[in-house]
Amino acid sequence: MHAANPRRRYSRVLGGAFAVALVAGFGTGPAEANPAPGKPADVYVALGDSYAAGTGGSSPAPASLPDCHQSLDSYPALLGGLNLGCFGATSLSVKTGLDNLAPTDPAAIALGSATEVSVTVGGNDVGTGAVAVACTSGDALACASAVQNVGAALPALPGNIVAMVQSIRQKAPNAEIALTGYPRLFTAGPEAPPAQNQLATTLNGMADQLNATIAGAASAAGVGYVSVTERFTGHGIGSNNPWIHYTQPSPLDPPALALENFHPNDAGYSQGYRTAVNSALRK
Repeated sequence: MHAANPRRRYSRVLGGAFAVALVAGFGTGPAEANPAPGKPADVYVALGDSYAAGTGGSSPAPASLPDCHQSLDSYPALLGGLNLGCFGATSLSVKTGLDNLAPTDPAAIALGSATEVSVTVGGNDVGTGAVAVACTSGDALACASAVQNVGAALPALPGNIVAMVQSIRQKAPNAEIALTGYPRLFTAGPEAPPAQNQLATTLNGMADQLNATIAGAASAAGVGYVSVTERFTGHGIGSNNPWIHYTQPSPLDPPALALENFHPNDAGYSQGYRTAVNSALRK
C-alpha cells in the first residue's frame, strides 16, 4: 500500500476453526493508522489455511485458538491485517464460515468495511499435506498413491474457489480480492543426493499444478492471483538459505514431521509472502 494510504491495523489476531475464528478473539477492534486527508485507511482481511495463519512462525499469536496455529509472523500480521487464517482450512470451510456469519458478528463487520482481502487456500482441498508426508516416508507406493489423489481432486477445486469468492464478495462487497499460490518446497541441484532431487521433482511439480489451478480459478472468478514461486526460488528445502521448515536428521531420512514442517519460516513469511501480497494489493 502507498504510505499515504496506510492499512488500518487491527490490535488482535482472530483464531479458531474457521467458523469460530471469524468470531473469536476479535478484541477491542481496529486501531486506526493515520490516513491521508480525504482518503480513509485501507482495511485488510486475510482468509485461508495454515499458510495464511502463519503456522511455522516463531511467535505464536496470543489470541489464536490452539487448532488454528496462527503466528505474529504471518504475512497478514506483518501487513497489519485481520488474520482469519486457520490450520486445515479449505475453500469449502472458508465459504461455510462466511455464509454462517450473522451481520452483527465482529468479523462480518470487519469484512463489510474491508478494502482488501487475500486468501491462501487450496492445498488442503486436494491433499498436498498427505503427499508431503507420504513422499518423505520412504514408501514409494504411498507417495505415488498420494500424488494420484491430488490429481484426482484438482478438477473440483476451481468451482469450489469460485463459489468461495462469491461468498467473500457478499461479505466484503468493496474489497479488492487476491488469491495466493504456494511455494515450491524443495530446491534441487547437482550437489543434492539423487533421492532428494527426485523428491523435489515430485513435490515441486505438484505445487506447480496446484498453483496453475488456483490461478485459473482466480481468473474465472475475476480476482487477482499472487504467485510466490519466484520469491521462494533458491530458498526451498535443501538450499543454503531455506525459507521452508523441514526437520530431519539427514537429507535422506524421513523428517520428524513436526507441525511446522513444510510451512514457511519467518523469512518465508516476511520476504516471500509479505512482499508478494503487498505488491499485489498495492493500489
